[in-house]
Amino acid sequence: MKKFTDFLDKYLSPVADKLSNNRFLKSIADGVIMTMPLTMIAAVFSIINSLPNILPFLPDWSPEVASAIMLPYNLLFGLLALIISFTVAKRHAKYYELNETNCGIVSLICFVLIASPLENNTFDATFFGYAGIFSAVITGLVSVEIYRFLVQRNIKIKMPDSVPPLVSSSFETIVPLFILISVFYLGSLACQEFTGMLIPAWIQQIVTPAIQGGDTITYQVAIHFFMQLFFWLGMHGWAILAGIMMPIQTALLAEQSAAAAAGQALPYITPGGANFMGTFWWFLPIMLIFFCKAKRNKAIGKAGLVPGIFGISEPVTFGTPIVLNPILGIPFILFHPICVAINFGAIKLGFMNASATPQISGVPQPFATWIACDGDLRVFLVFAVILLVTFLIWYPFLKVWDNKCLREEHEMEEQEHIQENVA
Repeated sequence: MKKFTDFLDKYLSPVADKLSNNRFLKSIADGVIMTMPLTMIAAVFSIINSLPNILPFLPDWSPEVASAIMLPYNLLFGLLALIISFTVAKRHAKYYELNETNCGIVSLICFVLIASPLENNTFDATFFGYAGIFSAVITGLVSVEIYRFLVQRNIKIKMPDSVPPLVSSSFETIVPLFILISVFYLGSLACQEFTGMLIPAWIQQIVTPAIQGGDTITYQVAIHFFMQLFFWLGMHGWAILAGIMMPIQTALLAEQSAAAAAGQALPYITPGGANFMGTFWWFLPIMLIFFCKAKRNKAIGKAGLVPGIFGISEPVTFGTPIVLNPILGIPFILFHPICVAINFGAIKLGFMNASATPQISGVPQPFATWIACDGDLRVFLVFAVILLVTFLIWYPFLKVWDNKCLREEHEMEEQEHIQENVA
């Protein structure tokens, strides 16, 4: 087993380091993550709108009330790309120690310029939502790189030292902003001339296969397998892969939400909250408490149960430990992709509804998924299957680990007994 872990460490750790330390991927991940509170707020309004479905004893909302409730939801998802153009640039500017707010504003202006030319004194907001997310990400990165290039070469208006820093900073932005607007505007005109499309429409056409590929069982199983593998090796798997996953998942979720708001059939399976992530972190403590005999395992189970109910995994992950544990590593790496496949298949085959809203953080499973799926009671049946599969995967390995812990405890007790007799 040591040879295997050494092999993984030798070949996977450099890849993980490059992915996790790549400033472009980190900027994308951090920038998109900054929008998560907004999507969570949008989810709350969507759930309020769905309360008559979740709680059948409530009367249906009138069309006017439903429209009013969904206004924040539609607004937040309808401006998601616009917001991402600011947040990605802000996070990317941080790595270069540039003025984050200035870079964010410049990126936002450039994105509006390429995404929505002014016609009849109005802006078309088509690409301010899910359709413009990848364009917003690219705009954020490219605009900061150009801004950095200009600043490094002092292509700016230099004000005297006596001028207040806020005023001086504003003047320093004028020349880079003019150049950036010119570059993006000319790029937009060139794209329209050669492709007949705006830049976001052209980029959307290119990335659509990647977005749709993110909603396949192959992608979902593979991404969760490697995420668990990195976690087991002691690296933050989600953080390593977030730069790749987040733009795809956010684009899927935004398009899913747009379909739900329009009353259309949901086009995708995976982007919403129709999943049982977080179940394991309270189920494993229960297994430690009731199926293990070693005192340390029972103690870890008791300590990790309440945090695990609310999705906090650290007490169990590091207390057991699971990281670099050759016995528990096998079920830890395998169970998540298997459960994801079951979840995917249940929705694909119509045994459970898909969801257009993300889960509300902190709500225990399976209630978080039940709420996200508009009160679909079949959620609990799928949940029972996933619990059973999780138990079958984990139980043999957990017993092997518990027996090992028991032997160690007995050896320690015998040593203490010998020391007491000697004393």
